[in-house]
Amino acid sequence: MKKYPNIFFLLIFISFFSEICLCQGAKSRFSDQQIVAMTGSYLKRMAGAPQYAGAKVYRHPEQGKIYQIHLKVDRNRETEGLGYAFDVMLTMSQYFKKPPKVFMAVLHSDNRSAPPVICTGSAKCTQDHFIRKTITYKEWYTKCIQFQKPETLTSP
Repeated sequence: MKKYPNIFFLLIFISFFSEICLCQGAKSRFSDQQIVAMTGSYLKRMAGAPQYAGAKVYRHPEQGKIYQIHLKVDRNRETEGLGYAFDVMLTMSQYFKKPPKVFMAVLHSDNRSAPPVICTGSAKCTQDHFIRKTITYKEWYTKCIQFQKPETLTSP
């Protein structure tokens, strides 16, 4: 022990830290602002992901907490961009202190004359399809998400 005092203290620190983590649960919880800041980094790690353009978390009087993500997509790959957006929001939602009730994906096309595609969906319903597998993709697409007109958009 006299030869390696730093290793001894390091082992004590690691064991103490691991006990703290086990007591607090497996997942860390972050504030809304921290999640927004981490969203772009998470998306960059995904192979083939569209360009990140921003994110926002806000509260709507009727819908509750909304997690909104903006992506710049190729006009021929909008459906794929929608999948990336919901995947990112679903993955990041588990780290919120209080999870969002609604996900909103705003897909900005590389075609300047095309308006953005805005899609909202219930977080619970999205989890039912992608995590719990209790509903099919077709049910999720037809019953759980809605496409909106660009006028109803709140910018990031």
